[in-house]
Parts: sequence; C-alpha cells; structure tokens
Amino acid sequence: MVPPAETGGRSRPGLGPLTGELSVLTVMRYLDWQWCGGANYLKVSVPPELRSPSREEAQIQVDGLVDRITLFMGKSDWELDWHVYPVLEPAVSARLARVGKLKKGEFFCEFMGIDRWEDEILGRQWWSSDIDGILSLRWPLANPKQGAETASMHWSLVEDDHQGGSGEVVAKTGETTRDNAAIIGKRVYLQGAFVMDAPTDTDNHAHLEIHPLDSIAYASDQRNQVLTARGTESGWPRDTVVWRVGAVSNAGFHRINGCGFMQHDRTTVWFLDLPSDATFPTSGVRVTASEPGFWHFPTNGRFTSRGVRQVQVEPPPDGTRRGIGAFPADPRDGRRKLRVEVTMRQPDDWGGLFLNDFRIVVDSGVVG
Repeated sequence: MVPPAETGGRSRPGLGPLTGELSVLTVMRYLDWQWCGGANYLKVSVPPELRSPSREEAQIQVDGLVDRITLFMGKSDWELDWHVYPVLEPAVSARLARVGKLKKGEFFCEFMGIDRWEDEILGRQWWSSDIDGILSLRWPLANPKQGAETASMHWSLVEDDHQGGSGEVVAKTGETTRDNAAIIGKRVYLQGAFVMDAPTDTDNHAHLEIHPLDSIAYASDQRNQVLTARGTESGWPRDTVVWRVGAVSNAGFHRINGCGFMQHDRTTVWFLDLPSDATFPTSGVRVTASEPGFWHFPTNGRFTSRGVRQVQVEPPPDGTRRGIGAFPADPRDGRRKLRVEVTMRQPDDWGGLFLNDFRIVVDSGVVG
C-alpha cells in the first residue's frame, strides 16, 4: 500500500486566517512570504541572534527548560508528532513575538516519527517511532500498554485508544507525569526549520514552531542527571559532561517537503560546552562517543541510525588527550567547544534518525 499524501483536515490558508494573529506591518517586516508544503507552511525569517551555526535556510536555535512533552498522532499518514515545549528566556520570547502572535508557553519543537508504516506489496515494514533515547523517555513504565516494547510505543498505543489527535500529555513539570521523561525541567537546545503552521479546522490560529528536520542537544553530569545550567553558569560540571545529540527528519511524503529549503540534504551544527576545568592551561580533554541506537519492532532488534549522510566531530571523539586549543571556537561567543555536524539525507518515506552521546572528560597535568 502506497502511503497517502497527508490530508490532516487542513484547508488552504490565505490572508484571512492570519489577519487576527499578525499585523500587516509585522508580516511585511519579518516574513519571507513563502507559502509552501501545499500552502500550509510559511517560512519565517530567523532573527540574526537566533540563527543556527549551520547557516541552513530558515534554521533557528533556541534553548530553555522543558515544561512539557505531548504526543499527537496523525492517522492519515502513520505520523507521530512529539512536541517539546521549552520555557524561553523573556528576551527570546519577546523577539519571537515580534514575528507573530506567540502565546505564552505555546512555542514548541516537533519531532516527527513514522508509526506502523507498511508496504503490503513489497512486504516492507518500518517503525521510526522510537523516540525514547532522543527525549530520554522513561522505560519501563509502571503500567505499560499490552504489546508495548518502548515508552514511545506505549504512548502511541495510548493515542490509538483516543483515535489519534488528542495531544496526549506525556510528561509535564509540576505533575505526576514529570518523571516520564528525564529532560522535564531540564535545559535542552533545539534547532530546526522555523515555520508558521497554518490554522487547522479545530484550532483557528497559526503556530510558530520548529519543524523537522530538527535536532536536540542536552548535557548530563557523570551521575547521568540532565543539567539545567548553561556552560557559563554555576552548577556546570568541572570535569565531566556527557552531551546527547539527536536528530529527526520527517518522512518524504509529509507536506513540508513541498518547501524548497527542505529539498536537499540538511545540516545541523552544534557547538557543545566543555567542562569548566578545560580552560586550565595544564588540562587535557578526552572525547569519546557512543551510539545508544533505536528499537525496530518489525525486526525485533536495534539499529544505530538511518537517513544520515555524514557526521563530523571536531576534534574526533577517539579518546586522545588534547589541549583546549584543539577545539574550535564557537563563532557566536568565541569560546572553545566540541563541534558536532550532522547532515541528514533528503527524507525518503521513512524519514531519518540519529542519536549519539559525547562524553567529555578533563584531567589535570601537562599535555603530552
């Protein structure tokens, strides 16, 4: 069975649906006026200070403490939309509000997986819905749904019970669900295509969002506790940091692929903070990498990634002891950091998944 084009209950938007949300002046100043993806997305000009280091078109980077994670299932195209809602700094929220109406707490980054994709003619099956590692979802759960083998699968089955489209709250600060994901209340860094999604039949206002292809990065200490501090703040580890970097590209039949800026391999670049003691003249820094992988239900096994064109890490994560001078400078603040560049292929029917952990350890002494 050939996957159908997404319908999703959306109608073609014109100026009408936006007039209550955006002033003409705002639109003229901040939007490129490029409807794409079947006229359901509007590419938004990224404020210069929030542009991703990758310099990809329409690519934004923000960070914040995660307030909640929700899940929406689009049954028309085997799609799971995981929405991560960061609490943005007031200055960032104010800047984005100048682009369009931004309701407090409603800005999100969408991670899109394909659920139960099956080609009956060719006998192919693909589930790319294992987001457990990327969002650090808790597993096993106390009362998993029958047949669930990952947290992602459990929540997809919960959405199934609701016939999809419920926007199920998976985890949220201040509620009992907060322990369902280790990143709740913790700092995450988010990159992706900055777009305005059109109004829907059930929600008559446009949404500013980060859309796949997108990427997430967050740091943990040596006790595997996700951090809230930034690299320059109190509470940042002195000698050991583990960065998790994930990337998710949507399926090729999703409507956003009608946007010209999505019709090629896209690159995400991260500059990841080192432990604070790395700046000492006699310190040596070692970097190693590991691939947690993903669960694939049809084959009852794990895989490391798919849809990845190449990964470049500077310096290489080979465990060699190096001085801080071996690490490139972040062009935004001039500080030496680990540089990770992930290029994902233009999406096919199954999309793409990437997940790596980078362990950075500092020891004192003279670098040999």
